[in-house]
Amino acid sequence: MVVDTIVSTIKNVFSYDLVLLVILIVAIWIGKLINDLLTRYKINEEVVGKNNSAVGTALAGYYVGLAIAIAGVVLGPGSNNFWKDVLNTGIYSIIAIILMNISTIIVDKLVLYKFDDQKELVEDKNVGTGAVMAGSYIATGFIISSSVSGEVSGGWWNGLLSCIVYFVLGQIVLVIAGLWYQAMVRYDVHKAIGEDNNAAVGISFGGFMFTIGYIISAAMSGESLSWAIDLASFALYVVIAIIFLSVGYWVTDWIFLPKATMSDEVGKQGNIAAASISVAINIGIAVLIVHVL
Repeated sequence: MVVDTIVSTIKNVFSYDLVLLVILIVAIWIGKLINDLLTRYKINEEVVGKNNSAVGTALAGYYVGLAIAIAGVVLGPGSNNFWKDVLNTGIYSIIAIILMNISTIIVDKLVLYKFDDQKELVEDKNVGTGAVMAGSYIATGFIISSSVSGEVSGGWWNGLLSCIVYFVLGQIVLVIAGLWYQAMVRYDVHKAIGEDNNAAVGISFGGFMFTIGYIISAAMSGESLSWAIDLASFALYVVIAIIFLSVGYWVTDWIFLPKATMSDEVGKQGNIAAASISVAINIGIAVLIVHVL
């Protein structure tokens, strides 16, 4: 009987899970090709030929975010129908890729709206810009992952509608949180990154965006009860989380940097060590929020 169980498990892995894994890997490759086509510069030339750390940082974030987004496709409940699951995996993987690239435009136009991010990456080799983009990509990956993995009653159209609605809501919250961060810190984020080439500011901002994406993803998780209840719970969860993150930013100065201020160290001094502490604290607060709320 044990042997039969082992044989059955092996058959299941190689005939079901392995097929889904291959589809996901192919989807990531397709996402890479689409990103290459939509990018106005030659990625390989910048990364390999010019050793452009800014492009490499942004690209690394895109790949991680894309993998997280596509992985969400198989996190939801299966249908117990092999071919139906294969079809759904393929379709939602393509949807995840499309949403990922739409988010790139949204972040560019609404969050980093004061400068051309591709110019900053290619001509100025601005690592700060790359860090913000990387954090935003990973944040979006978390949002898409939860958008495509939820269990929704009804036909396939309900699932697609839910996916699009929560993606839009997630992007709205991500943009608002990004703008709130820029208002909360005591320096001009765009000037520090764009004109001063301050990598520390980019790292701190990118870490904040990553944290918000993680929280938004958690807010979308759980069993769906009704549109009204789900949306109210989502809004309340996000508001509470942003309040705690804001308090955490101010508390950092009192507890972790008692002889300095985060705004001065990151915004004026370009202190990457201080920026790293800021990111770590934000992630720590986010983990506590997700596990407590």
